[in-house]
Amino acid sequence: MNKIYLTFFLGLLTLIPLTIQAKISPVNLNDVKWPPFFFSNHEKGKMGLGKEILTTCISELNYEVHLKFLPIKRTHYYMKSGDIDISVYSYNKNRKSFVYYGNEPIFTSQYGLVTKRSDNIKIEKLDDIKPYIFGHLDGLTHTKEIRNILKIKQKQGQVSKGYDIDAMFKQLLATPQRFQIMANSKETLKWRAKQLGITEQIKIHDLNVQEKAYYVTISKVSKNIRHPKLFLTRIDRCIQKLKETGQYQKMAQIYGL
Repeated sequence: MNKIYLTFFLGLLTLIPLTIQAKISPVNLNDVKWPPFFFSNHEKGKMGLGKEILTTCISELNYEVHLKFLPIKRTHYYMKSGDIDISVYSYNKNRKSFVYYGNEPIFTSQYGLVTKRSDNIKIEKLDDIKPYIFGHLDGLTHTKEIRNILKIKQKQGQVSKGYDIDAMFKQLLATPQRFQIMANSKETLKWRAKQLGITEQIKIHDLNVQEKAYYVTISKVSKNIRHPKLFLTRIDRCIQKLKETGQYQKMAQIYGL
């Protein structure tokens, strides 16, 4: 009986750091432009699926989300320095040097390619992109296969770098075009094309380059989260609960997911 009480008591101790905070603590999150998962400015009152879930779960832990608008590429830098506490990443073993990963996916995304419809470009395999100039969104992580193709194309001057997806859509559809192909999550491409009113002018190809699961991560040098692994365990439980109760699915439907 004593062992049972001891085990129960130790279990309670693990919850104390998060459950008895005397005041609401801030956590910093990069307010990236990544529709429909994150809207840097609330779009028609919507936050984006990822931000909505994070805000819901973090508030349950007596923390408050503070948003910082930074380019995607700067997210890595500030997660390494601890100026940002939380970010959402796909799994990459190299990132484990500066972040702790949660275990429950906050969402998944299909990574694909888009072209101008009137170009009549056919893409059935990755080799089919080799003849064309590629539009690269700075900070976006490509698959190993695409990175290898881009290394060759950069030497040939066939990579055009951009910093904003809306601007890159304009460059894709311009006359003359700056590039013929760009990559991103299909969900992002579909959402922005719809909002910009250009759905009929583009073609999102059927080829799924990769499907990625994304996880909540915490900077290993976070200044605001003193028990990061415990924090992530609680966030994982919250996401699981949202999925089990159907609330997650209701949120996802709002964003066409």
